[in-house]
Amino acid sequence: MRNINPYLCKSGYYVTEMIFGDVDLEYKLESTTDLKGPFKTVERARQVYKKMFPKQDHSNWNVGIRGPYHKRDRYKTIWYPTQEKELL
Repeated sequence: MRNINPYLCKSGYYVTEMIFGDVDLEYKLESTTDLKGPFKTVERARQVYKKMFPKQDHSNWNVGIRGPYHKRDRYKTIWYPTQEKELL
């Protein structure tokens, strides 16, 4: 498990835990921890994510897939959906 700056990621996709601040301290992303990766494709990262969290419930809401910057809707982000678009 590594703690690296997720915004410096130039390649590869990771299943990443997001650690947020307390509600009293503004609910912001404080740090991240890579659980698995790097993977060459976002599809492979999704497969591993599904094996790690087979049921979609709120127990894994703080785990996501991150990778290189990409444009999503009108903004740039490093976070990718955990499911294919057809399933969202």
